[in-house]
Amino acid sequence: MKIHRIVQMLGATTTSGKLASDMYDLNYKTYYSEADGRDIPISHMDFQHLIRAFIKVNDKANYFKKVSEDNFITSVNDLDVISAKDNLIRKLNEKIERLEGIIEEKDEQYDSSLQGYYYTFTEVPQDEEGKEFVKNCRKYLNKDSYKIRVKGQHLKKELYGQGRAYHGANMEDSTHMRVYIDTKRGDE
Repeated sequence: MKIHRIVQMLGATTTSGKLASDMYDLNYKTYYSEADGRDIPISHMDFQHLIRAFIKVNDKANYFKKVSEDNFITSVNDLDVISAKDNLIRKLNEKIERLEGIIEEKDEQYDSSLQGYYYTFTEVPQDEEGKEFVKNCRKYLNKDSYKIRVKGQHLKKELYGQGRAYHGANMEDSTHMRVYIDTKRGDE
């Protein structure tokens, strides 16, 4: 039986012949029916459907109330743990900031301590002795901390004026070598 019929019948059984006025406004109140996928007026609901919907809504409300209460109790009990974790995170962040400051300071010291040119060896002749020297540098270099680069130096006289050394001399066009030993940084 539909709710609007039940309201009419119950109203007729009272001494005044009517129910409370909001019972007659149930046509304007809706309930979202998951089965129909739309809002339906409560007055058009079947009595059994209304009771089941009420139980469902009530169960959900009680569930969320219990979850909220449990979470509150848990959060009150865990307040000391949360406070300790927040304190630890704050201290760790302070340490990170301090270490980043030290690293930045060391980088500045390293950069400012470098005077002169970036190359380590210059005027290394491009002959057997010079090539042996570079080979031994590569052989005995601490490759975990340093890397080595070799560039050409001094253009061969027969190549002057050809524009071959505009961006630095190639090894094949050079009489000498410069050896750069660079400190590795980061993920190199």
